[in-house]
Amino acid sequence: MGDIIGAGLDGGTYLGYIVCITLLMFIGTMRAFDRELRKKFIIVTFVMMIALGAGAADIYYSSLKEPVFSRYIVRLVKYLCEGYMELVLVQIVGHDYKASRSIIIWIPYIVISMLMLTAPINPDIFYFTADNQFVRGYLGYAVFMQAVIYIMMDLAVVIKKWYDGYQRDAVMILYMVAVVVIGVCLEEAKIFKNCTIISSTIGILFVYIYIYAERYNVDSVSKCYKRRCFYSDAAKYARVHMAIISMDLNDLKYINDNYGHKAGDIALLTFAEVCRSVKTNNFILYRTGGDEFMILGIKASEQEASNLIRLIREKLKETPYSCSFGLQMYSPGDDFDAAVVAADKAMYDDKSIYKASKTKRSHARNDDYANNFETFTNDIRFL
Repeated sequence: MGDIIGAGLDGGTYLGYIVCITLLMFIGTMRAFDRELRKKFIIVTFVMMIALGAGAADIYYSSLKEPVFSRYIVRLVKYLCEGYMELVLVQIVGHDYKASRSIIIWIPYIVISMLMLTAPINPDIFYFTADNQFVRGYLGYAVFMQAVIYIMMDLAVVIKKWYDGYQRDAVMILYMVAVVVIGVCLEEAKIFKNCTIISSTIGILFVYIYIYAERYNVDSVSKCYKRRCFYSDAAKYARVHMAIISMDLNDLKYINDNYGHKAGDIALLTFAEVCRSVKTNNFILYRTGGDEFMILGIKASEQEASNLIRLIREKLKETPYSCSFGLQMYSPGDDFDAAVVAADKAMYDDKSIYKASKTKRSHARNDDYANNFETFTNDIRFL
């Protein structure tokens, strides 16, 4: 074992282990994620450490004059670990989407892993020559097919997040995929040994730190940007025209008091999902208070903002919920805080109309809500 470490533990492998240990320290001391996501990061970190060890052992065995059977084992361990990391990365970057939890995404890993395990008796996978040179057979390229499949899944998440309004997330995932792909190319070109796993290790650490940082900016229930982001983005875009939309989810206190806070959380998340389903990328959604939401329409016209409000109202009719809206346009040089107050005032005027209507038929309305809520279904998965 000492010989393996001495011959195979190069600087890159050492760096990979340091990254893994750093990641485990982050996971152990920071608790921004739910148990499931933390578990995935912990598992993939230990898998990375096994893969790094297998890679170091393979470097050592490649220095021998003759092939040994142990080199088959460490190669297979490395391939299986790398494939599992590709799978878990899809689950991590797409954890907000139901598709990432489907058993279907396991199929490429299971099928190709079973194929690779036949390598010791199937030279069409890979084999070692008499002078211990590695030769990949045509079936050995299945590992690249698996990588391409999971990269395509990652890119599907990129597209989904981009059109859901999470452009920063999309860019982060794209960067991570690029790091891994470049690592694969460098290793296959024999420029750097063990580069695939080291690149993946650094990419996963980056993903963890980014997601943790984003949790600081994103509300855990509605998955909207928080109040601090609202004012930060307002300052960022202060030199362009903006539409400011103030929104207040109606009857949240009634929902919490009569159906429980979990039902209230479902209402908040459902409302946020409705907004995300109809808005375009130049409209940014924030949760600024308990039942209060804001939208900034960057370079949006008043007509575009009014159309968005109309679309949200129409989409909400498919749910038991309703919302009050206020719209105020902002131009460069205006007092932004005053514009927000004006949008809030317009929203409260709209809510007054809603409350007057509710008072006139409160008992019937409550019965309607109860019936709608009992039959309403939604695939809610809280972070």
